[in-house]
Order: sequence, then C-alpha cells, then structure tokens
Amino acid sequence: MIDKQVLETIRRHGMFQPGDRVVVAVSGGPDSVALLSLLANLAPSLRLDLHVAHLDHGWRGPASAADAGFVRRLALRLGIAVTVGHVPPGTWKRRVRRQSSREARARDLRSAFLLETSLAVGAQRIALGHTRDDQAESLLLRLLRGSGTRGLGGIYPVKDHLFVRPLIETRHRDILSYLKTRRLRYRMDATNRDVRLTRNRVRRVLIPLLEKRFNPRVIDLLARTSGLLRDEEAVLETMTGEALEKAVGRRASGLIDIRTMALREAPVAIQRRVLRRALAEVRGGLRRITASHIEKARDLLDSGAGGAICLPDGVVIRHAPGTLRVEMIRTGATAGLGVRPAGRTIRPARRKVASRAAAGQAVETICPVPGQVNLQAFGLRLKTRIMPRPAAGFDPRAGAPDRVFLDADLVRTPLRVRGRRSGDRFTPLGAPGTRKLKSFLIDRKVPADDRGRIPI
Repeated sequence: MIDKQVLETIRRHGMFQPGDRVVVAVSGGPDSVALLSLLANLAPSLRLDLHVAHLDHGWRGPASAADAGFVRRLALRLGIAVTVGHVPPGTWKRRVRRQSSREARARDLRSAFLLETSLAVGAQRIALGHTRDDQAESLLLRLLRGSGTRGLGGIYPVKDHLFVRPLIETRHRDILSYLKTRRLRYRMDATNRDVRLTRNRVRRVLIPLLEKRFNPRVIDLLARTSGLLRDEEAVLETMTGEALEKAVGRRASGLIDIRTMALREAPVAIQRRVLRRALAEVRGGLRRITASHIEKARDLLDSGAGGAICLPDGVVIRHAPGTLRVEMIRTGATAGLGVRPAGRTIRPARRKVASRAAAGQAVETICPVPGQVNLQAFGLRLKTRIMPRPAAGFDPRAGAPDRVFLDADLVRTPLRVRGRRSGDRFTPLGAPGTRKLKSFLIDRKVPADDRGRIPI
C-alpha cells in the first residue's frame, strides 16, 4: 500500500529521471529509515543509483555517534554507499540564546553537508523524509508566524529541481506501520520530545488538541490546504515575473531600477511580490527581510516624494522621480542621503570593494538545471535551461557574450559555480591540451583585481 502511494507521489511530481543518482538523507529516525527502504525497493524499476548521507552533528554526545553508526550499518546492509559527515566539536561550544537558534544552525549545516555530498558523488537529486504530518505542522507554524501565501504553501514536494520529498503525501502513522511490518529498526531522537521547541509543541500539544476538539482529520485537511495554496502561489509567481520584467528600467551588478508608473499599475499584492523579487535578486536572498520592510518600500512608492530607506545587509531603496532603485551599497554610502532606517535602526553590513573576489573564491553555489541562482559574490545572475538539439553547423561560440552553450549529455547537474583558485587548469575550446587559468587570463589582459570576480 505505502509502496504504491510513494511511487504515485514520485510520478505525479516528476521527482526522478531514469539513471539519476540520488543522495538519500538518513538521520536514523523512522521517516528517513522508511524513505531509504522504500527507495531501495523502487530503485531497480526507476533505475536510480542511491547514496546515503548522514551528518553527525555531535551535540548529543554518544547518542549522536550511535546514530551515525546505525546509519552506516543500515546502508552497508542494503549494499548502498554512504557518506557520514561530522560537525567540528567547537561548533556547539558557544552558547546560543534560544534552543531554536541551535536547531536553525543545525538545519543550515545539514543543508550544506547534503549539497557538498551531492556534488562529491555527482548526484542529480537529494531525497528528504518529510511526511504529510510535517506538511501540516509547517502550515500551522507559518500561520502562527504570519507568513504569506508562499510560506503557507508549506513544504514543496520538489524544490530547486534538486530536493525531492517522496513521503510528502504519506502519513507518519503509515510509516510506523510499514516499519513494523518489515521489522525495520530505527533510532529515536530525545530532543523530539522537548516541548520547549515550538515545532514539538505544535506536534505534541496543538495538533492533538485540534484532532480531539475540532476535526480528527485535521492533518489531511491542513496538508490539502497547503497544496491549494501552492497552486495559487505558482500562478502569482508567474504574474510577478511578468510585472517585474514590465517595470524594470535598468539592471546592473547589485542594482535594479523599477519604473514607478509601471509598478503602480500592478495590484498591491503583485507590487509586494515584485519588491521582494527585486530585493532577492540584489541581495542573493530574502533572509532578515520582513513584511514591515516591504511595506516601508511601498510607502516610498506611494509617497510621491523622494526619499530612501536602509534595509539589512547593506541594501538601500531610493525613490527618485519615476524610479524606485534597489541597490547594494557599501558602508557609509548612505551618509548625506537622508536615508531613514526601515523600522528599528539597522546598520548596513560592513563590506569592502575587494571582498567580492575573496567571497567568490570561498563560496561555491549550486545552480539547478533548468533554474536560476543569484551569484551575489560576483554581482551576477545565472540562468540555465535545456534547449532542443541544435541543427547541423551550429557554432556554440556564436551569440551574445553573456551566453554559453554546453552539451547537456556531458554536463553533470546541478552546476557548481565558484571563483578562480590557485592551480586551476582547463582545456580552452579547440586547444590540444590544458592551460593554467591564471596564465590564460593574463594573456587576455584581465586585471589581477578582476580575475577573482569571474565565475568558474
């Protein structure tokens, strides 16, 4: 029963392609153990190559090490390769103000580890064990935080053409029944019973109360509501993209100009989304951007007078006649401009002009295919798409200088983008052998300060 349900979820959302290598995130808990078992059963018919990944975060001492050992033995028993990562001991020595801060840090570390593992093994997908119950909990959590339509859409079955969730339409109780029937062991994390954590209070207090007092099928109801909101979100995102392209006057590195007249013609809901999209493009994300910041930006749009507001991480939105400019700035650049902070005083992050080169060398960015990603360290946006096979005589070197054509059959996805590193070598198009990238750039008269700003 559960096998058929999971297979239907995989096919409905197009989670895998034949021949995909899939990193399966396994914590050792019931959901991830069931995920691995189910995918191992389905792998031959779906032609999947599985690779297990487990991060030992180490904050529970011997219990964390035992989890890692359990996952390693489980993978080897199934004949599946496994990568176990370890968080350095000093990571958790510094005290955090709230338990949730540690949880958020652990999530970031797990995401980074899974991405690194997928790159190392050449995987096209990363499978996560979120269930229908997790979907319902996420909707309630985000509703309590005051999220918009995108947040209330909950957990997406497929994200960035990379992360997939085959269990997202399966109830947790059905997973426990599956494990019992198959006599599969799993590990229990004691922190999941800690009701000081908001998610655990929702899971152990709020949802049982709603099931008992209001609707015994509340989890299915909430999960279905999330699905409806995701469908509506997709339509709104399409409208937002069209409105943004219509309103954009100028795009440059770290800067977007939006024509105010065109933006005012859009409905208020689309105006907010256009501003969020512009901020995400300039900043490389929306972390620390709140609804209050967006409303402050709309106040500028409605004021009809000049002015500016300063947002987190060194972004300024300026209103000049006919234009709303969203721009990444340096420290001190707001001096004398009459910039007022949005809400409480938020200083721009300190930056140096040369920091982009260093950041580009240190940071590796994942770009799905097809998809797009903001390369904040380079001040660029990378968009990828798969084209039909070209006609005979096609020259891959033809076209605009900001476009490149690659053989989709030879390129491993997702793409990995970084800055130049010492010792990098490559084979120039048409050359008989390899060259050092440094000497190639010197021959091309690329200034030394600019060589680290070229994405590789």
